[in-house]
Amino acid sequence: MHRISYFTGPAAAPASARRRPWYSDTLLKAGHPAVWRDGKLFEEACRWLNEEIVPLRPSPKTWAQAAQSLLTWLDFLDATEVDWQYAAQADLIAYRDAYLGAISPHTGEEYSANTIAVRMTYIIDFICFAVEQEWIDSDFHVGPIAPPRQLRRAPIDEDALAHIRKGSPKSADGPGAVFARLNKLKPKAGQDDTVRVFSREELAALLRWAGPRPSERMPEDGGSDRDFIVFALGWACGLRVQEIVDIDLLPILAITASSEVPGQMHKLPITGKGNKTRMIDVPAWLVLDLQAYIEGERKRTLRKRGPRAEEKQLILNSEHSSRAGKPMTKPAMQDLMERACSGTGLMTKCRKINPETGQVIVAQVPKFSMHCLRHTYAVMTCHNHRTSGYADLDAWKYIQMQLGHRSPTTTIKTYLNHISVWADYRAARSLLQMVR
Repeated sequence: MHRISYFTGPAAAPASARRRPWYSDTLLKAGHPAVWRDGKLFEEACRWLNEEIVPLRPSPKTWAQAAQSLLTWLDFLDATEVDWQYAAQADLIAYRDAYLGAISPHTGEEYSANTIAVRMTYIIDFICFAVEQEWIDSDFHVGPIAPPRQLRRAPIDEDALAHIRKGSPKSADGPGAVFARLNKLKPKAGQDDTVRVFSREELAALLRWAGPRPSERMPEDGGSDRDFIVFALGWACGLRVQEIVDIDLLPILAITASSEVPGQMHKLPITGKGNKTRMIDVPAWLVLDLQAYIEGERKRTLRKRGPRAEEKQLILNSEHSSRAGKPMTKPAMQDLMERACSGTGLMTKCRKINPETGQVIVAQVPKFSMHCLRHTYAVMTCHNHRTSGYADLDAWKYIQMQLGHRSPTTTIKTYLNHISVWADYRAARSLLQMVR
């Protein structure tokens, strides 16, 4: 049984407590955590906290988060009857998978991928520290298959480039290699590779929840310009969530769009994966909505920060938010989709298992994520191009370029089996007409 205790401060602690081995001269700080196992100090964990966490991070909340994260790992290993010193990479993967989609006993909601990734960051840090101290005997020690390349360097006084050299390269099986390898196992925030496509009725319900188009909205109308824009950039342009977060304001202001030709396409630069920029098509009707949002709701929320406040990012938190006028984040957009699904009844039931108790719970969860809008865009566009007379290969090539895939093969394999979701709707000049 593991537990955590917290140091209350030098003045409040007896001299005997201050001399315990898990304290050091520089670590006598209120909030310093200690990990206990079966009533005894878990000295290895305390050393990690002493040397890697408390001295390098200023916040007691961060110290507590690190200690609690390590506790979930140790408790998981106990539950699976694995000694922490012999735990292997497969156990870390099992830990991740056990928490993904599981229900938290504290909140009653499923753990987010971001929560699990943060926990795993501290767990991996502890594992690397333990590898360095040679406390662990498992495949955590194993580095890349290829042996490290030995660099032959001149003595420092003969090396003309010594001033730009970093430290000596880490060995292939050292802590640095362990961290780089295990870090790839962390789940990404909002990661969900399942292809789920909105039907016409479901997408229309989502848009009703967000309210009228910004360029058509009246003061008495409900909803939010920003929410409409966030969803539209997904279903009408096929952008990833992070790409929506990173959209720059200025290129949108430079476009001149006409309401007379709503389906006309305008080019917009987008920064995608690997920091690569591509040009995407944005329909004129959406450009008009983007510009209406910029001149209306966005300007009001930015004013909440002061008359001189400026932001280059397009999407900002709403004027009613505690972070009004600050750039909207990826998790905030995922939360927006969850609220929209809840508000429109786009929910589904699934069985969840509490990894700490083994209790099975039937939970209501959102049917869609933000990434599902990207899937929906691909399927709608393919159907629209097919029924408009485009050749299949041309349709897929266009979608590939719009989505930023390296190859049309990736696009076709991902979406070919889902075209039937929109197969019953007639051809339209723009995707907007397909949901009206």
